[in-house]
Amino acid sequence: MAALLCMCLFLVAVFPVSCEIIVTMTLREEKPVSTLVGNIASLSDLQRNMTPETFQSLRYSFLDQTKGEDLFRVDNEAGDLFTNAVIDRENECGFNQDCTFQFDIAAHSSINSRFEIISVRVILLDINDHSPMFPSPVVNKSLSESAVIGSTIQVDEASDLDSSPQNGIKSYSMLTTDSPFSFSASKVSDGFTLQLTLNSAINREERDNYELKIIAVDGGSTPRTGTLTIKIEVTDENDNAPQFDRQVYDVSLREDRDVGFQVIQLSATDADIKQNGQITYKFNPRQSFIAEIGQYFAINETTGKINLKNKLSQNTRKNYNITVDASDLGQPPKVSQCVVRVSIIDVGNNSPLVRITLLSTGNTGAVSETSSVGTVIAHVTVEDTDSGSNGIVTCKILSEEFQLQTVLNKGYIVVINKSLDREISDKYNLTVECSDEGAPPLSTSSTLVVPISDENDNAPEFYKNIYQASIRENNAFGDGITQVLARDQDIGKNAEIRYVLPPDSKEKLAINEETGVITANYRFDRESMSSYFFHVLAVDKGSPSMTGTATIQLTVVDENDNKPTFSVPVFQFFVMENMGPQLKVGSLSASDLDEGDNQKILFDFHPNFKNLPSSQLPFEVLPSGIISTKRDLDREDRSKYSFDLVAVDQGTPRLTSTCRVVVYVADQNDNKPFITFPLFSNQTVSVSYQANVGTVITQIRAYDLDETGPNSQLRYSISAGNEKDIFSIGETSGNIYLKRTYEITENTPFKLRINVSDMNVSHMKSSFRDLTLVLTLPTASPQALEDGGTKNIIITIAVVALTIILSAVIITVIIILRRNDQKLLKSKRSDDIVKTMYDAAIPGDCSSPNMEKNPSDMVTSIVDTPRKKKEVSFTFDLESIQLFQGSQTNQEKREEISNSKQNNMKALNSSLLNNLGRLHNQQHHLDNMSDSSGEITASDSGRGGSDLDLSLHLSKSDERQNRGEFKLKMNSDKGARPYGNQYENINYVNTHHTKNNNQREAIPARPPRGRSDNKVYLSEESSSSKTDCFPSYV
Repeated sequence: MAALLCMCLFLVAVFPVSCEIIVTMTLREEKPVSTLVGNIASLSDLQRNMTPETFQSLRYSFLDQTKGEDLFRVDNEAGDLFTNAVIDRENECGFNQDCTFQFDIAAHSSINSRFEIISVRVILLDINDHSPMFPSPVVNKSLSESAVIGSTIQVDEASDLDSSPQNGIKSYSMLTTDSPFSFSASKVSDGFTLQLTLNSAINREERDNYELKIIAVDGGSTPRTGTLTIKIEVTDENDNAPQFDRQVYDVSLREDRDVGFQVIQLSATDADIKQNGQITYKFNPRQSFIAEIGQYFAINETTGKINLKNKLSQNTRKNYNITVDASDLGQPPKVSQCVVRVSIIDVGNNSPLVRITLLSTGNTGAVSETSSVGTVIAHVTVEDTDSGSNGIVTCKILSEEFQLQTVLNKGYIVVINKSLDREISDKYNLTVECSDEGAPPLSTSSTLVVPISDENDNAPEFYKNIYQASIRENNAFGDGITQVLARDQDIGKNAEIRYVLPPDSKEKLAINEETGVITANYRFDRESMSSYFFHVLAVDKGSPSMTGTATIQLTVVDENDNKPTFSVPVFQFFVMENMGPQLKVGSLSASDLDEGDNQKILFDFHPNFKNLPSSQLPFEVLPSGIISTKRDLDREDRSKYSFDLVAVDQGTPRLTSTCRVVVYVADQNDNKPFITFPLFSNQTVSVSYQANVGTVITQIRAYDLDETGPNSQLRYSISAGNEKDIFSIGETSGNIYLKRTYEITENTPFKLRINVSDMNVSHMKSSFRDLTLVLTLPTASPQALEDGGTKNIIITIAVVALTIILSAVIITVIIILRRNDQKLLKSKRSDDIVKTMYDAAIPGDCSSPNMEKNPSDMVTSIVDTPRKKKEVSFTFDLESIQLFQGSQTNQEKREEISNSKQNNMKALNSSLLNNLGRLHNQQHHLDNMSDSSGEITASDSGRGGSDLDLSLHLSKSDERQNRGEFKLKMNSDKGARPYGNQYENINYVNTHHTKNNNQREAIPARPPRGRSDNKVYLSEESSSSKTDCFPSYV
């Protein structure tokens, strides 16, 4: 254990030169005297630098006699260093970490002049020779019984005289376990902070002091401990009222008793102490007859004795009910009451004297509640100084729990009559009443309180057999669930309870043994399980211990952690058109794994569809998920609707899910066929009676807006006017043929009633139109042709001039309309519906069309809707349409149309089409070389076709040949519907192809199916005077 430090300089000389020698040794403190510390000679390594003879001759001594000699001594010859005293490190060095003794030893030779100085350093090591010590081994503390749980008491820490940290105090603990306090020791920079914490309520009346043992343990290899005794006195609070032995006392008082006679000795007890337990007695001032009671009776406020204050007279009452108040001196005081019933008896006899003596030690000796029936607990002595029948005394006991048994000439003994139960009553009033046989008989009663001692005969009982508790799902570990409390009807250690969980409950719960607080030891999920049943045990500390059981019904409260889930991602519904608003389309179904409001689901439109107008989304959805229509649906307007709906639960926060809904609109046969030829203004077709049988005279044009199928497939027939069976009609093509030859002597008209019907068997719809077919004679002579040619030239010139003027007007109007449309599109991009007006003023003698409510005569206008915006333009190839001047009457009507055009734009369009029709009739008239018939013929004039059919190209004819057609061009986006609420970029181009029979044919576009508020009605005119009236088109 020593180290040698030597620094030497060797010089070449005869005599050796001294060097600095340092020797370090270690020594544990408290070693006895003469303990060898070390050998200086060997540790200094002097033998290396000298001969053995010189080394053996060295003698050792302290160089300075004042240093170290009181603690150490050195062997002069051997150089051994010994202790000269018992060295205490704490006395020598205090609490310094380094404790080293330094002194010099001189080594000199007796045979030569060799002399060496050796520096010795002895390091004194600490041992664990001191136990931890508290400032005082016993500490007295006080705590009020009303202190709340969590109240703390500070405790002074202990000290350890050992100087090294490893031997200092390392920990504290409390040895006492059966107390309502817990102990904690918190490490701080310079020691520990010690604290007692109250964990459960204390009651001074049950236990008025606690003695706790605290130990401090140091860190030595063999730990030493110090003990602190903490005596905690539970200070009293005035929480108990005085209690009388009984509520009613019955006393008999002879009327001849002297003043000062003690009527009764009242006794009340108060479980509190000091002033809180000091009792004073007084008559209740609010009782009846208080003045008379105060006249005859007096009560000692301290002792509770009631004495006779004045002599009773014969006129006094025979009975007094005296209410006595017993109050303590606490702040505020607590009061109890009893009633003393005093019966005044006549004189002439003496009452017996009764004394009761308990057989246990002292008057407060307790009887065990487990004592068996028949156990003797007291002796009763009766004395009566009277003689004769007045001295014959019989006694009875006024208690069911005890029984009197006669002891020959020795009074009575009291035995237990039935099992005692301290939990029912911790004390019994033993009242013995004895009466003599005098006239009247006198009686005396004596009462003794018998306390009952406790035995551990009751298991702990929970306040509830089943505890209803709840916890939110997704809880954290340690979250509180509930607190269980149990009571034990026993007292003392038999009533101290600890709470435990059985093994099957510990997986999910934890419990505080002292407080019964149950916390979560598991993360609950309501969707996995919504309720649990656990058992909890209450075990008392009696011997043997007894156990009570309760059940915890734990309900997992739902949190909104699940979104609604639709039964399918896409709902598809089918609804019939024209069924009116508020029609149920279908119901959505969704589910939510949560419960309560978190499970309640309300449905609504997705925000992207919520504020769309009914023109785009004609549906409404109820919170229940029922989808219904907001207006009439029209398949011809739109056959399919797709939109998104959301399901929103009512939790916090609200969670949503989205689904797609597709509604298909099914078709009804709600449209009659619409006949586009013959028109009201063009109902006459001429054919030579010499034409070959089978010749196609003309073709009936019609269409149906219903869905492709039987509702829109058309069938043509002649319902009237063909009684002579001259003509036939193609059932599917609508072509009218010359069926047989018919001889005529003049041009002969045949008015046919044409019937066009769809092929819906159950709800067939039909339209009718009149067509006049004229069988004509051969053409006129060359002279007639020449005269007619001159007239035709004049008419042609007039028509051309009028055409140029009208074309300029039309172009101007179109430009103005185009500019207005562009302004509207830039400003709102909204749904501005342009209504088609058929009630515009009609020039001349043409009256307004008869607006018959006939769906077959309905034409819907072309309007812009909120769909893809496209431009609409009309282009007429005027060079391909030959317009000729007719009669003077037609010229006057054209002038009237011109005047009307300036006043009404819609009348302008109507008049334009009227004149186009009439000019076309004139053209056919010229082709027939006739200036009077105005009929359309199938003969060739050499100037082109003879038939300008203003009809839709929707016939299902399989007989049409390549002819000049008036076609519809549509520039629509990919995927656009073939027809709808708007026709975009429409160009009407009249293309001509020479036919074998030189017939030209104009096929206008099929008018779109519009909304109900944009319908335009056309009707046939029965009067022949109005055949020149045309409907207006906007």
